Amino acid sequence: MKTRTIIGFAAATGLAIALPLLAAERLAARTGLWENTMTMNLGLNMPKEQLEQLPAEMRRQMGIGAPRVVTERSCMTEKDLEADTFRDSMQDSLQDCDYKHITDTATRQEWTFQCKAQGGTATGRMVIDVVSEQQVRASMEMRSPEATMDVKVDARWVAASCEGATAK
Repeated sequence: MKTRTIIGFAAATGLAIALPLLAAERLAARTGLWENTMTMNLGLNMPKEQLEQLPAEMRRQMGIGAPRVVTERSCMTEKDLEADTFRDSMQDSLQDCDYKHITDTATRQEWTFQCKAQGGTATGRMVIDVVSEQQVRASMEMRSPEATMDVKVDARWVAASCEGATAK
């Protein structure tokens, strides 16, 4: 997997996981404005010398060496809570992936996935837990021969109105 592919995968995954909606069965969460804090750790399986040659800003943006933390506000609609949004968004951003539902309830969604990309296969696990209708936690782990990625999201409901959303 080339660095651009990894960055693209990380960005798509971050976008998908940052939305506390990702369910086949409707999640027991409120609609409206949510504040999502995503922490991403990315490890590239390449020699230290090559890693050091990447610009510092690129390493920071990718979460290499130190976790990248991003907080944004998103609008959660009824459609988001009812649709199989995670899998659909991942299928749009990644070419060849297979998903397996492990758990599918209103308070917990869990998948494993395997994606084929240039240079290898990535495998992973995604879990979404509804702590309450006002708080959702999610995690995603991805492993490939070229990289590892761990993402954690803590999402909290802010308001019924979506005014102030900074992301979809």
